[in-house]
Amino acid sequence: MSKYIGVIFPDEAKADEGTRVLKGLHAEGSIALSGMAVVVKDATGALSVKKSVDEEPLGVAAGALIGGLAGLPGGSVGIVIGAAGGALVGSAADLINLGDLTNFFDKVSRELPPGNTAVVAEVTEHSGTSLCDTRMQAIGGTIVRE
Repeated sequence: MSKYIGVIFPDEAKADEGTRVLKGLHAEGSIALSGMAVVVKDATGALSVKKSVDEEPLGVAAGALIGGLAGLPGGSVGIVIGAAGGALVGSAADLINLGDLTNFFDKVSRELPPGNTAVVAEVTEHSGTSLCDTRMQAIGGTIVRE
């Protein structure tokens, strides 16, 4: 079952390192990475999506992830509109719960301090222990889970 995770880093360089770690975990088969985006909160508290990275063809959930992140500056309504629009772009037939997705984005937004960067991803973890958490913490990331 896929989940959304967020990893908060103090800067974009660390977030880039975090994206490389997630891609490495995906390559070694520890996780399946469906979609990923890097989000920055500036000093005024404004959020922006710096980049999105898709490991698979963009599916409904990954499209909703990226669309929802794009809607963050618009608050809850913007998140729902962005997620719904992103989901329409997706090609998979899976269904998503926009309420849960909105709550997750709100949580990441609240926990992301101004001037920090977050990597937000849709992952399926294959092992009982979370290598993802361990590796992210080792490089200075703070985990936010749905």
